[in-house]
This record gives sequence, C-alpha cells and structure tokens, in this order.
Amino acid sequence: MYNRPMSPHITIYASQSSSLASIWHRISGIFLALLVVLSFICMQLLIHTNSSKGLLIFELIYNFLLLFYNITYLVFLFCLFYHTFTGLKHVLWDLGFFLNSRFSFIFLLVISFCICLIILLLIFT
Repeated sequence: MYNRPMSPHITIYASQSSSLASIWHRISGIFLALLVVLSFICMQLLIHTNSSKGLLIFELIYNFLLLFYNITYLVFLFCLFYHTFTGLKHVLWDLGFFLNSRFSFIFLLVISFCICLIILLLIFT
C-alpha cells in the first residue's frame, strides 16, 4: 500500500462566508424568479377568466395568499434587496473593492434587513 494521505471528506471543511453568500444569492434569485412567474400566472388567470368557477379558484388563491401577505412581502423585499446588493458586491469585487468577504457578507445581511424594515414601516404605518 502507498503511504499517501487520504483526501479529507467535504464535511470537515468549515463553510466560508463567500460560499454562503453565493448560495443565498442563488436561492434568492430562484425565489424572485418563481414569484415573478407566479404573479404572471395569477394575472393571466384574472385576465382570461370568464366563468364563475375560474373566478372562484382565483378568489381561493387570493384569500390563501392574503393570510401570508405580510410574511410573503417581507421575504420578497429581503430577497430583492439581498439579491441586488450581492450583485453589486460582485461588481465591486470585480473592480477590486471590498475584498474582505466576511465584512461584506455581514454588511449585506444587515443593510438588506434594515432597508427591508424601513420600507415595511413606511408602507404599513
């Protein structure tokens, strides 16, 4: 047998903040895309519904979403701002600014959450 060190398994590595930021950037992009597609489907249902059964289905969907409106709105705003600021961070990284990834990850989370709360306070008060 050869006396070479074995490659460690991937689970022993600590997750880096840049990889977490990248994963959350992708998840927020998927969520935003799904939300846009869902809103277009709901608009098409509303526009092309001529029967009372279609209106009833749309009303059921609307009432179900109305229960979770505040939570959905908060998640949507947070994803929108986080995705936008993470994209801006990548542009700034390409230009050579703010290369300390730990600071930028925490800064993006805090700034996204603060802007999201400010907008929610402005809308719902």
